[in-house]
Amino acid sequence: MAVRHGRGHPGLEAPVSVDLLKRTLLTLTLAAASTPVLAEEFDPWALCRPAEQAPFSPLVPAGDTRIHLYSDEALIDRLGISIFRGNAELSRDGRTLSADELRFSEGQGLAEAEGGVRFEDSQFRLESPRGYLLLNTDQGRFEDARYFYAPMHARGAASRVERVDAERFRLSNASYTTCDEGKDDWILRASRVDLDRESGEGRARNVLLRFKGAPLFYTPYISFPIDDRRKSGFLYPSIGNSDASGLDLSVPYYWNIAPHRDATLTPRILGERGLMLGGEFRYLNPRSHGELTLEYLDDRDYGEERGSVSLNHQAEPTQRTRLDVQVNQVSDADYLSDLGNSLAIASTTHLESRADLHYRGDGWNLLTRFQGFQTVDPAIPSAGRPYQRLPQVLFTTAPPTTPRLLEGSLRAEWVAFERQDTLTGQRLDLMPGVKMPLRQPWGFLTPGVKYRYTSYQLEDTAPGTDTRPDRSVPIVSVDSGLFFDRPLADGGLQTLEPRAYYLYVPYRDQDELPLFDTGRMDFSFDQLFRDHRFTGADRVGDANQLTLALTSRRLDAMSGEERYRASIGQILYFDDRRVTLAPGQAPATQNSSSLVAEAALRLAREWSTRGAIQWDPHREQTELATAQLQYRGPGRRIANLGYRLREDPLRPDLEIEQVDLSAAWPVSARWDLVGRYNYSLRDERDLEVLAGLEYESCCWRARLVARRYLTAGEAREYNNAIYFQLILKGLAGLGTGLGDLLGESIRGYETYD
Repeated sequence: MAVRHGRGHPGLEAPVSVDLLKRTLLTLTLAAASTPVLAEEFDPWALCRPAEQAPFSPLVPAGDTRIHLYSDEALIDRLGISIFRGNAELSRDGRTLSADELRFSEGQGLAEAEGGVRFEDSQFRLESPRGYLLLNTDQGRFEDARYFYAPMHARGAASRVERVDAERFRLSNASYTTCDEGKDDWILRASRVDLDRESGEGRARNVLLRFKGAPLFYTPYISFPIDDRRKSGFLYPSIGNSDASGLDLSVPYYWNIAPHRDATLTPRILGERGLMLGGEFRYLNPRSHGELTLEYLDDRDYGEERGSVSLNHQAEPTQRTRLDVQVNQVSDADYLSDLGNSLAIASTTHLESRADLHYRGDGWNLLTRFQGFQTVDPAIPSAGRPYQRLPQVLFTTAPPTTPRLLEGSLRAEWVAFERQDTLTGQRLDLMPGVKMPLRQPWGFLTPGVKYRYTSYQLEDTAPGTDTRPDRSVPIVSVDSGLFFDRPLADGGLQTLEPRAYYLYVPYRDQDELPLFDTGRMDFSFDQLFRDHRFTGADRVGDANQLTLALTSRRLDAMSGEERYRASIGQILYFDDRRVTLAPGQAPATQNSSSLVAEAALRLAREWSTRGAIQWDPHREQTELATAQLQYRGPGRRIANLGYRLREDPLRPDLEIEQVDLSAAWPVSARWDLVGRYNYSLRDERDLEVLAGLEYESCCWRARLVARRYLTAGEAREYNNAIYFQLILKGLAGLGTGLGDLLGESIRGYETYD
């Protein structure tokens, strides 16, 4: 026998299997496994007291697999039981088991701990008055255990923690919370928890969740996953209320069909409309993936059966081939405005369905597309609805990977256009081209030429109309620019970049050609340097024009960050633009385009602004103006101010003038305000008003948001809604999810749920 004071005993090599114990206690959270530790600078536990969850510094570093024993007194018996008393510690691989007294039998692999028992690693701590571990059989038990997990600020207790074998654990009278000690704002309790690592499944009985002492959720039995494997079961419900639907309650059920397939079935009770049945099916195959969403509602308020279907499928049958299928259909024109929860969705006028087959060759690409649209705005007449492409075949060459003196290109397209009760037909469009890019560090010069040929085969034409019209036209352009820069006193760099772009396209009479998919492009700074002013191939605009533009940038010396950028440009016309969208329209005779300017400025680290303006010097009228100012300060402070003006004499229905103010602002350590005000100056009415309040404590967060927004459609009525969300940190969120809504309404807003 020998007594060794405060010295390690490296000769004992029996493994200590206590890592699973830590993981097992954490799975009591039922849902905490799905809540990752946040990696952002934002600390969700900043309002908590940190002392009791302070990480432990192990005596033995991770990776050292030898057992080290320390104590004030030690009685060593290699053939029997060794006893360690007074600050006794058993350490291995970054973990430590300590107690007032440790009894260790090397032959039986038995470690018994008595009095002030603690198991610790860098993130986890377990406390118990007594317990034992059978290291050879992976069995053990701890009585009246308390645990702490620092990354999740989690703690809990169990009257007994038993390790049945290497894969199974059992906890009796267990609890879990992330609140500070002595302040159980919310707590989850279960009379018994069984965990099986082999199956990845846990089972709990008599589960009760309390919030502020009131029962919030109870179930006599629940099963849940304890690892990354998915498991079928009910998800947390969503609750809301709105004028359009009344009480809105959803109770989703998750169905784990197979490792590569799952589904979510969502019964949804709408107080004013009835029961909606919804479902989402997802699949993941070796060469394809996608999701299918269905909704059905027998709407007693609308008086009809309603529904929607959405399919998104992507596949790669071969290494060079990609298939992309999207299907979107609704039962009626009012479906999105009545049941959509987004202002953008409610304002949708067309739903696209298409199937694309892409093939990527060596230096070329081939696309075959079938495309159709469902018009959900009844105010759009039949003649104004988009054509279906059944099909479209598009061949394009890819840009060369290495610079060449001459770069050739080809764009070839064939489309069959279909639409009920109107002109239909097929269109062939060929556009070969060649350019000679000359590049130097101080500038560039790129002359180019294209030739565009378009022919049609038309059906359902008026009597006497040519059914096989065609058009051919050359396109000549020269793009050039210079780069000047000068160093600044602070080490930064300022640039001056003049650019000139000449374009010549001779006039061709195109009044007899149909308009299948062609419209006028929105004018912008980028449009100054395009060789076409129409979308689609039905019109090629004539041009004899010169674009002059100037850009200046200020670059930071250390980071290369762009501090500001300002650009201005205008097109000078040498001839009238005679090609129009419809016969009889007057040609454009102005000798210059609108003046276009845009700028972006980073005023300081927190402030940034950008804007653009389009001014018509002939009418002395502003056609387009946008301005955005944003503040992003410390503590997640965000404020946005925006203005948008669009004036179009050819489309008065598209004219807008709006101001938009939004913010998310902490008013104290615990209270945040969120809001948005979107107002139409032209219509003198609100488009959206949103106001909300958020409260945050150590272990929970609550949001209450009221929203009033203008719906789409002819009625243009207001819908009022109230949203509530309760987030129990480290467990789950209850109520209507507000992250997407606030992120859409408040530019730059981020949630940390």
